[in-house]
Amino acid sequence: MKLAKGTREVFDAESLVEEYLGPRKRGLRYAYPYYDGLVTNDDPDLLCTGDLLAPSLLGVHVDVDRMHTLTALTPLLQRALDKLPPGIELIEADEVTLDLVAALYDPLDDPDVSDRDVKGSLIAKVLHRKRPALVPLFDSKVRIFYQHEDCVPPSPRDGRSWRQYMGLLVRAMQYDLRENAEEFRRLAALVPSSGPPVTPLRMLDVVVWMSSAV
Repeated sequence: MKLAKGTREVFDAESLVEEYLGPRKRGLRYAYPYYDGLVTNDDPDLLCTGDLLAPSLLGVHVDVDRMHTLTALTPLLQRALDKLPPGIELIEADEVTLDLVAALYDPLDDPDVSDRDVKGSLIAKVLHRKRPALVPLFDSKVRIFYQHEDCVPPSPRDGRSWRQYMGLLVRAMQYDLRENAEEFRRLAALVPSSGPPVTPLRMLDVVVWMSSAV
């Protein structure tokens, strides 16, 4: 399949997904099913302190300083999450909804936050679980994968705000989901019946991340 708006080609995505989802003899190598199936409260739309620790299942260390910053940001993040329309997937989101997803990262442009060790990838790992079909995961591997002049120009440090950068990224991901819709539906069927379901958007992250890790 071709991703990053046609600038990257991924071969044998099925094998990458099977490796990510599959168990190992001595346990699991990757985050599924524990990150995707983590239950933190009765209301899946409401952020709580347990959600702030979820990134640790994706290999991100959440220390006391990061927990302090994330806790302080939680009311802002919750208000931004509440503005997202319910039941919408990224593949079908309109321009207004895409802008609302990008606006989730507005707190990162606050100078008081930019000096702390909380970046966009950490925020994404907290928020994705609340809207797994709409809010994408990303980290340095995903950023580099999409970094191309015909796709998403380099990171927000070149003068763009986090909202502007994420606006470009979510639109590139939406393009990929639309161009490969049938393939991502097929890949979603590889999820074990005993585990939590995986959205096409989460599957896109798996394919991108695994192809960048090899």
